Amino acid sequence: MVVRRPADNVRACGDGTGGVTGVRRRVVPLGAAVVLAVIGTVEIWLDDAFSAAPVTPAVALAVVVAGTALAAWLPIAGAAVVAAAFPVVVLGGLNGPTGAGVIGFFLAPGWAGYRADPRRSWLAPLTAQLMASLGTWAAGRAAGSTVGSLGAMAWENLFFGLLCWGAWGVGLLAGRLRHRARLLARLAAALEAERDAREHAILVEERQRIARDMHDAVAHSISVMVLQLGAIRSTLPDDTAQAAMMRDVERLGRESVHELRALVGILRDSAASEPVRNPSLTRAEDLVAEVRAAGLPVDLAVEGDVGRLPPAVDVSAYRILQEALANVLRHAGTVPTRVAVHHVDDRLSVRVDNDAPLPGQGQRPPAPSGPGGHGLVGMRERVAVYGGSLTVGPRPDGGFGVHAAFPIVVAP
Repeated sequence: MVVRRPADNVRACGDGTGGVTGVRRRVVPLGAAVVLAVIGTVEIWLDDAFSAAPVTPAVALAVVVAGTALAAWLPIAGAAVVAAAFPVVVLGGLNGPTGAGVIGFFLAPGWAGYRADPRRSWLAPLTAQLMASLGTWAAGRAAGSTVGSLGAMAWENLFFGLLCWGAWGVGLLAGRLRHRARLLARLAAALEAERDAREHAILVEERQRIARDMHDAVAHSISVMVLQLGAIRSTLPDDTAQAAMMRDVERLGRESVHELRALVGILRDSAASEPVRNPSLTRAEDLVAEVRAAGLPVDLAVEGDVGRLPPAVDVSAYRILQEALANVLRHAGTVPTRVAVHHVDDRLSVRVDNDAPLPGQGQRPPAPSGPGGHGLVGMRERVAVYGGSLTVGPRPDGGFGVHAAFPIVVAP
């Protein structure tokens, strides 16, 4: 299992500070500059007033396009340049900005609010407001200081003020949402890395637990074999070749047990703990009694002779049963639960089914303490060691089920 560090996940999501992201944030204003150039050119060509005297609208269009392109690097300065097209067209003899100028007047403060530092981005709509006020004042002076012209000046100033400040507010909100989304993406990446690391640690710990259990089972089996060989050797004369062979086999058996303990024994906990009984399905009734004492109503059905199971498979099946019952208490509470253990010659099956929790059920009691596994990770790991299968999931009636199956290798 490959565990990715949080920094790797954040880099994979993109940090928005350079590279491809830096190019993308320049594409928007540069693309907008091209679009405004096309719109302004078509406007000058189709509008009779502009086509008759194209110099002023062309100069205003050039100012708008230049300011929009500048916003790719300096959003606030670009917005100021775009807004400057307003007084330019008025001083050139037009009554107000062109259509491309109005679009740029709307987009530039919004882009500044979206991309610039929020502590300074307000300068963009403020500058646009001042340019709009200057343009409307110049247009009013050109029209004469009448009551009607003053009302038009006030309305145009209010209109363009609402336009630039509203666009800036929308851009500022969008920028904050973008920043929040980026933070959430980084947090999600960090949480994913932490989850992967935790699952990896659980997997390593569960493998260590399996190794300890197998160490106990295998060491016990070899010790029994050595004792049986010793008993057979005692019936043979000491000077025979068979006796010598038996002694060699006994010596190799003892050495194997010693090496096994030296190799796997390092996985044992260094802290002293109280001795516990060996895990085995022969103690399934005791385990069920423990969870019944914790408040879980459990029915147990055992078919077949579980006392003849291979020791390592017996331990793994018991651990799965222990973990499944603990999960019922932990996640479903004190609901009716059924445990079925079935053993035939070449197969062992352990099934735990629980009903759905009742609505408004009270606080769930804690799971009984003991050296259980670590949820589905530990269960799957234990079953996979022996080539078995594990089925976990909701049941059609709303409950939950765990079914573990182990193949049993029968000696010829």
